Amino acid sequence: MTQKIITRLQTEAFDDAALHSKFANLKEILFRTQREQGERLQALAALETVEAELNRRTARVPRITP
Repeated sequence: MTQKIITRLQTEAFDDAALHSKFANLKEILFRTQREQGERLQALAALETVEAELNRRTARVPRITP
């Protein structure tokens, strides 16, 4: 299975559950593709994009201060 690059625009369209699911799936692909360099690079790039979107969303959530 070849992983495609995921753009930031695509990640913005995912709801939180889908984004977390995609992140978990990409980590599984990385684990399975230790020797398949091309697919591993694609999965790493996609994982980085999804992780950046998760971090962006976390930073946007207002924090309640005590």
